[in-house]
Amino acid sequence: MPGAEINQYAAELGTQLSAVGTQPANRIASLLQAATALAALADRSAGSMTSAEWKTAVSQWEAARDAFGAALAKALLGPLADIPGVAALADDLGKLSTEGVHGSVDLGPVHLEVASSMLVIQPPEFSDLVGTPDPVTIGPYQVGEVAASIASPFGGGGPGGGSLVRLPAAGGFGGTLELPLGAVQVTASAVLATINGQPSFIAVLGVQFLPPVQLSFGFSLDRVGGIVGVNRRLDPEALRAAVRTGGAGDVLFAVKPPASPLSLVTAIDRFFPAQPGTHLVGPTLKLAWLSFGPAGSLLGLDLGVIVELPAGRVAVLGVGRIAIPGLDVLLNLRLDVLGLVDPVEQLVSVDASLVDSSVLGIFEVYGDGAMRLSWGSSAYFVVSVGGFFPGFNPEPARLPALRRVGMTVNNPVPIIDIRTEGYFAFTTNTLQFGGRMEVSISLGIEAHGFVEVDALVQFRPFHFEAHIAAGFGVSVEGFSFASVTLSGMIGGPGPIVIRGTLSISVFLFSLDWDETFTLGSGPADALPAPASLLKLIAEELGKPQSVQSASIADAQVVLKPRPGTPGLAAVPATGALQVLQRRAPLGLLIDRADGRPLGGPQGVKVDGGSGDVTERFSPGSYITLTQAEALNRPPFDVLPAGRVLSLADPLLDANRTPEDREVEQIVIVGSRIVREHAWTLLTPLGELSAMVGAAARPPALSDAAPVITATAEQWSASNTAEVFGSATAAHQSARYRGGIALAASDAAAPVDLATV
Repeated sequence: MPGAEINQYAAELGTQLSAVGTQPANRIASLLQAATALAALADRSAGSMTSAEWKTAVSQWEAARDAFGAALAKALLGPLADIPGVAALADDLGKLSTEGVHGSVDLGPVHLEVASSMLVIQPPEFSDLVGTPDPVTIGPYQVGEVAASIASPFGGGGPGGGSLVRLPAAGGFGGTLELPLGAVQVTASAVLATINGQPSFIAVLGVQFLPPVQLSFGFSLDRVGGIVGVNRRLDPEALRAAVRTGGAGDVLFAVKPPASPLSLVTAIDRFFPAQPGTHLVGPTLKLAWLSFGPAGSLLGLDLGVIVELPAGRVAVLGVGRIAIPGLDVLLNLRLDVLGLVDPVEQLVSVDASLVDSSVLGIFEVYGDGAMRLSWGSSAYFVVSVGGFFPGFNPEPARLPALRRVGMTVNNPVPIIDIRTEGYFAFTTNTLQFGGRMEVSISLGIEAHGFVEVDALVQFRPFHFEAHIAAGFGVSVEGFSFASVTLSGMIGGPGPIVIRGTLSISVFLFSLDWDETFTLGSGPADALPAPASLLKLIAEELGKPQSVQSASIADAQVVLKPRPGTPGLAAVPATGALQVLQRRAPLGLLIDRADGRPLGGPQGVKVDGGSGDVTERFSPGSYITLTQAEALNRPPFDVLPAGRVLSLADPLLDANRTPEDREVEQIVIVGSRIVREHAWTLLTPLGELSAMVGAAARPPALSDAAPVITATAEQWSASNTAEVFGSATAAHQSARYRGGIALAASDAAAPVDLATV
């Protein structure tokens, strides 16, 4: 309904007017009241009002809108009005027409243009006039884009240009620029926004060499650039998703830049969202081999390295292309790659995708690949090209669904369709590979055939499994005339199982066969049963690297290094000794260790010491969980892994070797080293003055106590009075001793459900 559109526009305009400065409340109220009256008339049926009523409502609306004067123009331009020279564009915003609003201004060599959309209302027929009333224009709407053009200072060639666009969702602005400067062409895209009062900025810069800079052996440097971000971070998931579509390379390297400036800067804002205190910096470049000028090159490589500070996360983005210049229909291969090194998550990841690739003009090439390498507490390695064995779960690695690597016929005349695809994957304990080929022919009679192979080899314990399937069918007008399907599976060892199925269907009859064969009766390969858990933990704690010195907690005190004594660890008198192992969690019953069953629940508890040393463990690696528990439990839990022993602990008496050291206290002020006895004489005069001034000022209201404190959640089990530091330990106690596990806070304040 047109009335709703009028009211919505008036509400948005009122909000924009309030944002640009102090506006009389009665003036905005008059604007909304005039819009309501005009909207009510616009929704009337034909012949239910006079022309005088309509003209009066339109005049009141225009008077209420135009009463804001210069504030109206600033509201329509928003923060763009604060840019020098851009405010002059508002002079034309009051010239309303059914074609919208267009404004332009020249700022030296720069020509700016602005356009704003309009709302055209066709009123119903009047009761006192014959014919169709003239339409009424409602607007203008807030400006979303300012276009700019600039003549090349070197003359010749096309002019440069750019645009400035509004980002409604982010509450900021983005801009693009393309400027020819003789032998180079400069391009830039940037986003500016504010978050919690702080500016957030990201810019992607590039300089294209015309012609390219020749290196050697047929290589040339076509482009250099960089990325700079202030209060911006990387979004790995957004970049990974864009690699699959080619959007990351199109935006950062201008491989196929988006036609819309708004799409370009929106993508940049999505890849690098605002994050206070985090900054980005990195170079980009483009190399080519056998360049043919404007027609392109046989081989091209775009490469960018982005460093996120202070976290130290590094992203490497690349786009590789192989194409025949001028004949890319014959060969056009493009591979987009994203590599990420994340020291916080202790993870190296690589994602790659074939984008818009084809061969001979009729074969479309596609596929994805990924690699994950983690060196954290749950280390793993996974590499895959085209996905995994059907049903295989690569956890704890987190990977997206990968397309098979393959090739299909892109034929506009679907007489024949050929599709072939495959995969290869390697993990810490498996090797996987497989493929599928399909051929379809349609000439009145449709024929379809396929063959498929999948294989998986597990190293420890050794196990292999392979599936093969093939089939062929003929149909007419969707009716199956004849088909043959064969499938088989072989797995082993201990024993080797072979299963086969055959299905033959002809117009008049069908035949099905299904049989399973077992060869041998030996047991399946299994990992050797581990020794007792106590021996495993004792062996681990006996390693020298399991014992470390836990020094004093004063970060401003640094001990001078000196040669140590072989076989002994130097522990300061105020320090302690830390004993830590990561082979299995302590203090709870577990079912497996080193990936092997223990033959029954076992647990090791270490007494003595002044406290636990904790580590992140995956409970599912040590405990047999039900499916419901596996879904509801967190993948990792902080569990005891060792103890802290103070020097006063009796356990260390027999192994303590005292060593006397002379300690000298040194105080560093600025760049001067001050001995303790000279401190009062060498105090800088400026600092002394500050101390005296501070003492003369009245005391300030302050409280050194923390406002918010966080402590680890405590758990309890109904079968014991012991308090557990983790949900995993409490659930294990309840499992083997009988009872239930719940958070200690819930146990302290139970809810009475008797009346529920």
